[in-house]
Amino acid sequence: MKNISITLLILTVLTGVIHFFPSNISAESVVLNDSRGEIDLAPYIEVLEDKNNEWTINDVAEGEISEKFELNQGGAPSFGYTSSVYWVRFQLHNQYSGGEWYLKLDNPTMDYTSLYLSENGEFEAWEMGDLYPFGQREVTNRNFIFPLNLSEENDYVIYMRFQSEGAMQLPLTMMDRDSFLSITQQDYIILGLLAGLAFVMALYNLFVYFSLQHKSYLFYVFFIIVNLLTFLSFSGLAYQFIWPEAVWWNNRSIVFFMAVSNILAILFTNSFLEPEKLVPRSVKWSIALLLMNFSVLIVLVFSYPLALDFVVLATGISVGFILTVSLITLKNGFRPARFFSLAWYIFIAGVVVSILTDVGVLPFTFMTKYAWQITTSLELILLSFALADKITIMRKEKDQAKREAIESQQEMLEHLKRTDKLKDEFLAVTSHELRTPLNGIIGIAESMKDGAAGEINDSARKNLMMIITSGKRLAHLINDIIDFSKLKNNDMDLHIKEVDVKETGDMVVNMCQSLVKSKPVIIENHLEKGLPAIAADENRFQQVLYNLIGNAIKYTAEGKVSIYAYEKNGFMKIEVADTGPGIDEEELESIFFPFERGGANSDEHDEGMGIGLNISKRLVELQGGRMNVRSGKGRGSVFTFSIPLYRGQEKRNVAAGTVHPLSVEKEAFTFFSQPETSGSKKTGKKILVADDEPVNLQILINYLSLEGYEVKTASSGEQALRLLEDEKDFDLVILDIMMPKISGYKVCQDIRKTYSLTELPVLMLTAKNQIEDRLAAFEAGANDYLVKPCDKRELLARTETFLHLSRAVKEIKDRAEELNNMNLKLKEMNDILEVKVEDRTKELALKNKEMNSKNEKLIKLEEARIQLLSNISHELGTPITFLQSYVQTVKEGIIDANNPKYLEIVQNKVKLLDRLINDLFDLVKFESGKMSLNIETINLKDWLQHIHETFMLDVETHRLSFPLPVIKNDRLDTEGVLSVDGERMEQVFYNLINNAVKHSLPGGKIEISASICPYDKNKTASEFDGNVIIEVKDNGTGIEEEALPYIFERFYKGGIAENSESGTGLGLAITKEIIDYHKGEIWVTSTKNAGTSFFFSLPLILKRAGQKNVHL
Repeated sequence: MKNISITLLILTVLTGVIHFFPSNISAESVVLNDSRGEIDLAPYIEVLEDKNNEWTINDVAEGEISEKFELNQGGAPSFGYTSSVYWVRFQLHNQYSGGEWYLKLDNPTMDYTSLYLSENGEFEAWEMGDLYPFGQREVTNRNFIFPLNLSEENDYVIYMRFQSEGAMQLPLTMMDRDSFLSITQQDYIILGLLAGLAFVMALYNLFVYFSLQHKSYLFYVFFIIVNLLTFLSFSGLAYQFIWPEAVWWNNRSIVFFMAVSNILAILFTNSFLEPEKLVPRSVKWSIALLLMNFSVLIVLVFSYPLALDFVVLATGISVGFILTVSLITLKNGFRPARFFSLAWYIFIAGVVVSILTDVGVLPFTFMTKYAWQITTSLELILLSFALADKITIMRKEKDQAKREAIESQQEMLEHLKRTDKLKDEFLAVTSHELRTPLNGIIGIAESMKDGAAGEINDSARKNLMMIITSGKRLAHLINDIIDFSKLKNNDMDLHIKEVDVKETGDMVVNMCQSLVKSKPVIIENHLEKGLPAIAADENRFQQVLYNLIGNAIKYTAEGKVSIYAYEKNGFMKIEVADTGPGIDEEELESIFFPFERGGANSDEHDEGMGIGLNISKRLVELQGGRMNVRSGKGRGSVFTFSIPLYRGQEKRNVAAGTVHPLSVEKEAFTFFSQPETSGSKKTGKKILVADDEPVNLQILINYLSLEGYEVKTASSGEQALRLLEDEKDFDLVILDIMMPKISGYKVCQDIRKTYSLTELPVLMLTAKNQIEDRLAAFEAGANDYLVKPCDKRELLARTETFLHLSRAVKEIKDRAEELNNMNLKLKEMNDILEVKVEDRTKELALKNKEMNSKNEKLIKLEEARIQLLSNISHELGTPITFLQSYVQTVKEGIIDANNPKYLEIVQNKVKLLDRLINDLFDLVKFESGKMSLNIETINLKDWLQHIHETFMLDVETHRLSFPLPVIKNDRLDTEGVLSVDGERMEQVFYNLINNAVKHSLPGGKIEISASICPYDKNKTASEFDGNVIIEVKDNGTGIEEEALPYIFERFYKGGIAENSESGTGLGLAITKEIIDYHKGEIWVTSTKNAGTSFFFSLPLILKRAGQKNVHL
């Protein structure tokens, strides 16, 4: 440590001595010649400091002041930040005859610089600087360039004056034109790469920000952009390309962007390192530094030198603060701070080098001058690594938190499930407790009305009617509340099955007739017979229809309620229209909301809770349909809902539950204890009813006894089982579920141990309405399930159905034994017959399959034969008819036998017959599969040349152009080889070229070209396994577009122009067969009056030129 201190002291003393003693060594002249393209002027210049800015060119060029110039020592002069004006002097001796030279000052931030060129004692002056508009520069360049036209073999003295509020750095260079252009280009490329790197980093991290929405990336992007602008300002590129006329702004832009860069660096640090968690005290420091840098921006408006000093100080403190925070967070275990700290260390190193260069401690070079820009690029890359590292850690922490949250949610979900289950149980028990007494009220009242206690007077009948109406209204409300709760909790189950719209609708309409009461309202049922069935839950469909019709009746004082149904787009649309007061348009959207009853006469119609329409709409939607309403004030309302049509699918459980459309009878009814039944109504059927509620027992006794059934009652499950054991002649058992000691489930299970489902039906009648209760009942062996309070007619209907079933089962048992004996005999005979039939069936199936196959082949052969004979007879008939006519006319002397014209026609007809016979022969061989090919290996290029030579004379004879074939995508290092039957392929070309000749006019053109496909110039021959596509193209009359699909069929001549020569119609069919035999394809494109192109592809083999091995 002591040795280091001594060494530094010695170096300091030596440096001071060197600068203390002025140098009187005179500078040498700079010799400009052909061998020196670029000259660093640092060793040749003399420097003079004008501390008071008072000397002119005349002062420094003559007298005592001119003798104060001192020879520059070392590299480019660098005096740091100073208020002094500096003069530079150097001499030139020009031996160069190649043109002008360029003097470059490589300091774009110099405020003022003047150049004075002395030749023969006279001075020529130029002025530049960043406080002049950029357009005044003679040479467009980020640096200051002085073009000098110097005479050969002349001596010159050049004086330069420099004044700047920034760093006083004087790197001067002389360059000829070539060197100037080369160095300038290299300079811009390097700076462009640095700027481009920063721009790409900003763009990439902006995309990352949009993807992750992490604000650290946003601060980082702005930090990169501001650093990029600082770099562009410092290097002069911004003044050249962005704001060339903004002189005031250009002088202050560097300080501005440095201050903003410090602000963004602090914000980025706070966002990235989150120091408020690990270094809480740093928050106050960061706020103070932000205020400090903002104050730089304010000072900059009034004083550039003060702002420059201030921003240097602020930058140093800001960087120190950032490094301190990053080291503390890294020490506290924040892993991403590794890359962050390293990035700022590298940045500090570059800044220190640049500062030492600005103040003149380090020599001025490209690396020292732009050290901070280079290290900034490295810093940006490392900060990007730091962000990526942080995001990776955050993702891991997020995944861990997510897993913990999921576990917590699962625990909460289990708790909610338990709570929900308790709620469902509470609702079921509550509904049971409500329904049981309500069932008693309605049931007793209905039985009294039916005369269970004898005749009653009209006054009592009316009072009973009020009880029944109120009870059923209350039951309806209870059912609506339960349904609403189920829908709200998505606990509604539906039994989707085939439903008859007409039958169900008629039943609901009849049920709703009683709701009209004494109002002058007519219900019009327009449901037609033959309507398609729908896929719906029948009970819920009834409930929706009942709610809509009942709602329409309730709000219609007089008029009519109409029901329509029609099919549309796979749905059945049902409309319920009324002539009531209608609904305001602003209330239509809210009419289906729960607890909404509409504004129309709502005070007059306050019945219900306002959830009926909401339940109906949601029930329709659960069944795959929709519900809407059309209405207007004073125009009535039309409610429409849709249900999907039944498509024959299997029944499925989408919903379960029982609908409760409760009708109101026109008459009132009474109550009594025990009914009396006339002897004529005795049925002889015995029913056991088990329920722990005496009211429920009395209701069932009244209902069933009035129908002539003998009823036995039990108040517990044990009593019911004893009665079944003592009296074995019961035809039906009706059970409640909730009974003391033994539940209805257990009683049913015990019954099933003795009796089957058909021997003794069991009907569950209970207030429990959960799907679990239903499933449990059916699993215990129940035949049916009804929910209290139930409709009397429904109960009696189901009872009668089960009794009929029981009677039918007994009859079936008697006949079962007879059938069983017969069945045994039939089974033995059936087994024998099955074996014989199975063997015979297999034999017939095989023979039938063979016959069908042969029959199809015979049909196809017969069709082909008929078509072929028809075409042949037509093609042969035309020339033969002509020949017969010709012979006849010659015999009769009408035509001279030696007439050359007719002889030529005869010859052509004979040729046509010969060609037709040959073509038919070839076609038969191809279709019979007896055609053999003589495959040979042919070079593609040579083969196409041979084809051209073969047909060239014939084509040119018809006055047509026939250029040499062209091969596309060909490579010099490979050869294309084909394995084909040369003779047959020549026949292909003959047919195609002959076809082109026939359909081309004189002066036309026929071309042959080949394309090697696929072609990839990056692949070698060993990787090629493509093919070649050969095109025969003409510019003739073309083919009709509708004829193109049939062009290769036998004897087809459609689509040919009228003036084209006709052929046999077999050439193209044979051509296609030949191409197919070569594993290729053929197709055609054509445009009417614009020519035709026939294409065919063949497998191609490539091999390297000069090699024997062939590679696919």
